[in-house]
Amino acid sequence: MWTVPTLADFLGKPVSWVYDNHEKEAIPSFRVGQQLRFLPSEINRWMENNCREREAA
Repeated sequence: MWTVPTLADFLGKPVSWVYDNHEKEAIPSFRVGQQLRFLPSEINRWMENNCREREAA
């Protein structure tokens, strides 16, 4: 499981971007208490399905 800072680092985005966009961008996540967590396999699948370069091709 990844934390918000780990996902932000992986995506090359600020932590605030992850908090602001996880619902809008439909980033697969779940909560442990009040904290967001992310499964790397789901993030990779989300990236494959939502890559803007692939959509433009």
